[in-house]
Amino acid sequence: DDPMAQWRNVKQVFLDAMLRREGFGDTMEVPECAHCEKSLRMDRAEPERVFRCTQCGVFLQCLECCLQHHRHSPFHFLEEWQGQFWQKVTLKSIGLVYHVGHGGRQCRTPAAQTYSMLVVDTSGIHDVKFQYCGCSVGRQMSNIGLLMRNGWYPASLTDPSTCATFKVLDLFRLLNVIGNVNAHDFMTALERLTDALASTGIRWLAVSDPYKAFSRMARQFAFLQRARRAGRAHDAAKLAATKRGEMMVICWACPYDGRNLPPDWRDVDPKYRFLYMLILALDANFKLKNRLRANEQYDPSLGPGWGAFVEPTAYREHLKNYVGESDISTCIAFAALLQKDTRLTTGLRTSGVGGCVCARHECVRPNGLGDLQKGERYANMDYIIMSCLVGCALTMITISYDIACQWKKNLRTRNEKLPEEIRLDLDNLEVQCSLPVWHASSHEKECNNQNSLNVLVGVGKSDGEGIERTWADINPASYHTKEMGIGNRADTLEDKINSHNFMKNLGHYDALPRKLLVALAERTRQVEAFTEVSKTISKEVRLVWQAQIDAFVRNHDEPNPYVLPNSGGLTEAEMCLSLKREEEEEVRQGTRRLYGTSATAFLSAGIQLEDAQRRIRTELGERALVTADRASKIHERRLALMVKLAKFRKLQAVFTPGAIRTMEVDEAGLDAEALDVKAELIQLYMPSDLSSVEHEVGCLHGVVVLERRLRENQCHNALVHLRGHLHTKRHLIGFRDTHITGQVKATKARTLIAQVGERADACVGRYNHARLALTRIAGADFAPHFKPLKPADITLDGEEETSDTAARKKLAMIGKGKGARAPRHVAGTSKKVLSWIWTAAGALEDEEQALHESLRVEWCRAKARKRRWEEEVLILREEMRRVLRYLEWQYAWWLARVSVREGEHAELRAGLAAYARRQADMYKGLEQHFREAWSQSIGSIAATMVTEEVEDGADLVQLFGEGLS
Repeated sequence: DDPMAQWRNVKQVFLDAMLRREGFGDTMEVPECAHCEKSLRMDRAEPERVFRCTQCGVFLQCLECCLQHHRHSPFHFLEEWQGQFWQKVTLKSIGLVYHVGHGGRQCRTPAAQTYSMLVVDTSGIHDVKFQYCGCSVGRQMSNIGLLMRNGWYPASLTDPSTCATFKVLDLFRLLNVIGNVNAHDFMTALERLTDALASTGIRWLAVSDPYKAFSRMARQFAFLQRARRAGRAHDAAKLAATKRGEMMVICWACPYDGRNLPPDWRDVDPKYRFLYMLILALDANFKLKNRLRANEQYDPSLGPGWGAFVEPTAYREHLKNYVGESDISTCIAFAALLQKDTRLTTGLRTSGVGGCVCARHECVRPNGLGDLQKGERYANMDYIIMSCLVGCALTMITISYDIACQWKKNLRTRNEKLPEEIRLDLDNLEVQCSLPVWHASSHEKECNNQNSLNVLVGVGKSDGEGIERTWADINPASYHTKEMGIGNRADTLEDKINSHNFMKNLGHYDALPRKLLVALAERTRQVEAFTEVSKTISKEVRLVWQAQIDAFVRNHDEPNPYVLPNSGGLTEAEMCLSLKREEEEEVRQGTRRLYGTSATAFLSAGIQLEDAQRRIRTELGERALVTADRASKIHERRLALMVKLAKFRKLQAVFTPGAIRTMEVDEAGLDAEALDVKAELIQLYMPSDLSSVEHEVGCLHGVVVLERRLRENQCHNALVHLRGHLHTKRHLIGFRDTHITGQVKATKARTLIAQVGERADACVGRYNHARLALTRIAGADFAPHFKPLKPADITLDGEEETSDTAARKKLAMIGKGKGARAPRHVAGTSKKVLSWIWTAAGALEDEEQALHESLRVEWCRAKARKRRWEEEVLILREEMRRVLRYLEWQYAWWLARVSVREGEHAELRAGLAAYARRQADMYKGLEQHFREAWSQSIGSIAATMVTEEVEDGADLVQLFGEGLS
């Protein structure tokens, strides 16, 4: 039943049918007009002119009937029979005069003068002869008004000679915001639709190229559409009174006081304040560049500051005070190269944009975009984030930013220096900052631990990466906006972004209930996992650990309960900082050259790439079947890895040019197909991967030594974390074997133990790789305390006793009589040898203390996971409520605009009222559709909406009932 296979057998039939249309077809024997039935035989001395219309149909028409039936259809293309073939002709060429002023109906007293107008329509580009209305209707208004009433948009205000129909402007706008079709390509397509040879300069029809005029009309039309949909025509103060950001489509699910929040939201229990918290994502995008153009005229945006972009005049005045400000510094290893790329601004008006979106729903905020001039600076990013928060009445905000670790420092001081109209009242607004989940892995571990979204209260399972998905949707527009004037670019991007936001809002219909189902299932799993961990720990200890969590939440300068304490050696972050300071000292002394980034940062970047590759390989290796969702996420990680790898290769050319030569030689010996290697399998060519000869001639002085020191530190820290995971595993195994019976509980315990084991395996992989690199650089005898890590070494004192032997005891009891006893087992301590990992440098002397710390970290992290998923369920329920409230509010808002602008002409007021009712009807229909669909989906899972016991018996309040209210 393959349609294509069936078609292959009859393709000649289709081809013949197409060619049959080139002649007279069914009317060849007795050609006659389909309207008046006049004979149209061609064998007469003076044959009749024969026409057919490609839009009306393939039937034949005489000249008189053709003109009569096209009085109201001036945009049809005709074909006239030339005796041997059909040739395209225009209605103008056969004498049609169209009347403008009565919707196409003929005016009884038309104006005496006849005009020619080039009209762009969806069917092509038409040269139309027309007359303006000359009766009382036409005398009451200008020619521009007559054209607009006729649905023709004029290209100029004085004696327009080019127009575009509303229909074609609407079509282009959709193609532009959805398919990123630019005006030039669109007009080229219409030209070729009109005349296939037009683009070559050979024109059978007298049709000129109205590209510039069409581009201008399309821009104006799109702006007016945004203004109309924002209700600006219904304001008594009219369009000029538009406020900043007022023409922006906003997110329906984000909290807005007075629109979708309950009246008493400020009085909610403090532990549920997070439900009314705004979660934003901030980022810079260097794809949306804009070039300087020679002899360019000043052309500002049609609505400066009314949409996505900040108000440009005030923004420029603000930036004048920060001309010499440097880019934002960061701990990311790749940042130096990234900043170097952003400084390549020759010939650019803007190097990109800074942007702010709602992190959970990926909608761009009003006034949430601003142009960047050179790199990513505090002056730009502060102004953008504060501008999009003007008028915000909320009390809590979370901001996810890939360099939040640096940006949040001195934020209060910088806020005080901003213009008063955008300055935030930070005394009455709680602001917390964090790193996006995927970007966090690029930061140094200490930074990641302090700024992780996973431990931030109230954010649920927000990943903070929504802005990257927004950029992916908007960036294709960069190919044609790069060459535009600054105002045209802003208007084009705002139209694209408004469409993006509206489609994201419509996507709530399907996305929110699906997310809720996932969150409910995962919450159950995490609650069970946390319960299993908590059973093994006394209540007194849990209270102490909870106090540590509370202290860290209040002040991040307190000890972090989610990480193991320093075991004596330097952490990776401390080691990198120490090496960077040594390099800086050598630069000051003149013994080392400065290359824009440090060798330590370069090597750290390589080690991070190794970790990312290992994580992907591990995830693929542990699953026999990879779901479509998981495959998509792995694909995203591979793409991110390839981007970082490209930057790393540029750094290699500076610090280890020998690696580039070796890589080229290796690739030259491979087949072309073999070069297409998956990202996780690509060889990095770190200094440790090179030969001793390349160390001498292919690496900058000191790079190999730096890697050796980093690898030593990597081995040390891997062992520290491995010991922690093994301590936790032993404790869980002991508790399972002592207290757990029954298949269900045993399965849960086994799953929990396996998760801890996977983390230990990751440490083993990291250690073995680092040790191998270390031996390649310095030889096997360099660090004898870092021994090869074999499977037999990854054991705990007592692990065999509590797992395998104790299980045997239970088996021995099965089938025995009531009085039978299992044989006493005594561990063979004389033959048992303690693994070397427990005596290596960094091991705590007090094993019980090490066990305690490992359990504390595991318990705190399990609790954080549980709390985030519990929050996610509550947030999703609240977001669904907010969407319904917003649609109700929008419905009422449009109804209130049915009777506006008293004193205007009756026709205009009728149009305003009709449009307001149509918009109100749309939002009412959406609200009903969302509510009905969600009520059904929520009803199917209502049984799971029971009150849960959390945190030592405290009730979790149900904020979502049996249905939606």
